[in-house]
Parts: sequence; C-alpha cells; structure tokens
Amino acid sequence: MSAVSRLFDRFLGRGDWAVTVPTLDGPLLPNQELEEAEAFAGLADADNLVRTEKGMLASSANRLMRFDADGKAEVLQEFPGEITALAHARGMTALAIDGKGVVIRGGLHDGREATGDEARRLSCVTALTFLDSNTLLVANGSASLPASAWRRDLMQKNASGSLWRLDLKSGRLELIRDSLSWPAGIATTGSNRVYVTEAWRHRVLAIDLASKATLPVLEHLPAYPARIAPAFNAGYWLTFYSVRNQLVEFILREETYRKRMLAEVPEAYWMAPSLGSWRDYREPMQGSQLKQMNVLKPYAVTRSYGLVVHCDQNMKPLSSFHSRADGTVHGTISACEVDDDLLVASRGGSRIVRVAKAASGKRG
Repeated sequence: MSAVSRLFDRFLGRGDWAVTVPTLDGPLLPNQELEEAEAFAGLADADNLVRTEKGMLASSANRLMRFDADGKAEVLQEFPGEITALAHARGMTALAIDGKGVVIRGGLHDGREATGDEARRLSCVTALTFLDSNTLLVANGSASLPASAWRRDLMQKNASGSLWRLDLKSGRLELIRDSLSWPAGIATTGSNRVYVTEAWRHRVLAIDLASKATLPVLEHLPAYPARIAPAFNAGYWLTFYSVRNQLVEFILREETYRKRMLAEVPEAYWMAPSLGSWRDYREPMQGSQLKQMNVLKPYAVTRSYGLVVHCDQNMKPLSSFHSRADGTVHGTISACEVDDDLLVASRGGSRIVRVAKAASGKRG
C-alpha cells in the first residue's frame, strides 16, 4: 500500500484506520449456552485443556492438573513458572513454561528440558501441537514480552510473534513464519497445511509447512481468536480472548492517548480487552443500565466475554456458544472434547464448564 493510500485511509477512517467492528451475527449470533452450561470443576486460572488416555489435563497457573470424568482433580506437578501451553500425543505431554521454553513429561522424550538458544527464542509460547513423535510445532506470541503480557502486546500494537518447528531429538529450531500479531493457536489438518490464529489481526491463517506460503482462511472476526482444538467431525473448536469493541479500536489509533494510558494507568484498569470483569470498582465498566456514583450509565462497551465457535474442516463457522457481557464464564481461551461433551476453561470465571452433547451434533 502506498503512502498516499495510507494517508487517505487515515483521513477518511477506512481500512486499517476504521473503528468499525463486525457484528456477532449468523453462526456467531449471541446465546447463553456457556452461561447456562453445567459446572464441571472450579479451578483458578483455568486454562490449557487437553484430553489424554488417563483423563483430561488442565493448567492452573504453575500447576499441572488431571481431572477424571466426575471432575475430581489431582495435582500432577508444579513448575517454576506459569504453564502457558499444553499438547499431548503418543503418551507424551509437552508443556510451555512462561519465559523458560518447552519441557516434555512422559513418553519417548520424558524429562527433556529447553536450554540455550531454544529457551531464549521460545520464551513466550502460546500454543503447541505434535506433528509426530519427534516434532513439535510451537507458536511464540512475542519476541519481547511474556505470555502473561498479552494485553500489553495488543495495546503496544506489536507484531513480533512467530511459528517454529522444534525437533525434540536434536533441539533444532526451524522458523516457519515470523512477524505475526500474537499467534495464539495451532491446529494440524492431516497434510502439510496447518491453521494458526493471529489474534490482533482477528483472523485464522493457513500456513504450508513445506513452502511456508500463508493464506488467510477466516478474516474480519468480531473477537480476538485464541486456541484451536480438534472437533469430532474433522472440524475445530475456535476459542477467543474476548470480543472487539469500537472504543479499543479507537484507542489503538489515538497514539498520544494510548501511550499515556500504558505509561500512567495500572494495567488492571486499562480500557482494553480482559479475561474477566466485575472484579474492582476502578476498572472500566461494561454492560448497560449501570449506576455509578448515583448516575445511571446507559451503556459501556464489552471488555470481557465468553465465546467458543464450532468450525468445519475449512474453518468455516457453523455454530457458537456464548457467555455475554453480564455473564461470568469469560476468558474462554481453551476447550476440548471429552466423549460427547465439550469442556471449556473459563479463565475469567475460574472454572471449567461442560456443554453437554456439543460434540455429537448440538448447535448453539
């Protein structure tokens, strides 16, 4: 795009300078499926749900948990940092520790730890998936920030994320794609093509591992996409950090205000997407018909939300499950199927919920 075109876009408020946000409509029409779902287990900082042969794994900050079918939990191990990603295959569990890289527990590479260049480059791992017994695909959200600083990465308008192929035997790292705006999820397709979410550009990419060619397959999303989990019918479950809103889009284009907010306001009180709300009276409000200091506020934009979308094998949305602005099952950045049910981790709600029969054809 030429400098003249960018100047006109900025003046007219179009293209990258538009503050409009796509609506939740069609297969993404809001409902209360997540809010009304059965509680499976309470878990602080619930995240990273992965199904294994011995039960479902989940993370809670630095703890690796295992749940049985009734929601009973046991702590398998505690790590020196927050667990930011999980993957399981062939008896192996790959874990990413914030700032420390990837470690392996069980199976062929049991006890493997990240060292040297690998630990330095993979310091912000957001997603993992096995290609085979010796190869792991790794999404690194940022080259300069930890995974816990996802909001700062968005509000700084960074694009230093990357996708890597890691050889577990030799430790060799191969860069597949860089300059990504917070890659947060990876899914294999059974071929050389993989799907990768690019959260801050609100889209899902198809990346060819052989040619490294990149093609958007799902664009202009009304929310920030996170992880991708396989669905029973060769489709996928796409999870989200939160929905977009016009005020955040406006702030991202107002450089002076944005920089002052980052420098002067504590992060908990930024006008930015969040994994949860209603925690502190000093944070920005969301919802409608709210009264503060005896003044009725007719409307405040949504910052936290719960959203999981069922997509087909080509990443076309088929249906969705929501917890709306006044709900509590927010920050739904991980999900997995267990038998006929869909389990969803609500980081903002500190629990895991079960959407019954979602994996056997239920449409939200």
